[in-house]
Amino acid sequence: MEQTAGYVDRCGAAAGHLVVFDRREDRSWEEKLFRRRESVGAVTIDVWGM
Repeated sequence: MEQTAGYVDRCGAAAGHLVVFDRREDRSWEEKLFRRRESVGAVTIDVWGM
């Protein structure tokens, strides 16, 4: 999160996105798929799980 927030900051973007790929075979798609919004300082990051 802090690394992504740093990228967003350096680019001067208003917000960022982080995609997390869960390759574990013992997880259903219902468990893998999610979206949440988090803040690191003043930076907002949408985190997507797949």
